[in-house]
Amino acid sequence: MELLNAGVRFQYKQAQLGISVGTLPLKDEISFSVSGDLYYHFGGLSGLSERRPWYGKIGLNYFRDETKEMIDKYLFLNMRIGRDFNISKKFGIGLDGGILIPIQHDEVEKNPSDAWDLNIDIPIWPSIGIVLFYRI
Repeated sequence: MELLNAGVRFQYKQAQLGISVGTLPLKDEISFSVSGDLYYHFGGLSGLSERRPWYGKIGLNYFRDETKEMIDKYLFLNMRIGRDFNISKKFGIGLDGGILIPIQHDEVEKNPSDAWDLNIDIPIWPSIGIVLFYRI
């Protein structure tokens, strides 16, 4: 639930601490997310970076979605595994996948709708990410 986002990561050896904010531009919906993540890089070597290409990621994601009818707020535990593909010493692409576990969900009804509401609690959600990165 990081949506389309921008973030920054701070690195120490093979560990990184990252934060990001995101949104999803939809016509009648306002979506917002904030994430804080811890990365640990392991496995393999890259000729373009001292950072190892494989990583594990764990973090917390806050997601808020507002429509005319309601406001949904979620807090997720995010766990992923992924790999960086270095294109140059400065640029690269990261691909990862894993799970989101809902920790908290609050729902506020603003204008009750006559439509049928299918409300299913999913205990584990799939999570994928594609990251374009630039090293300073």
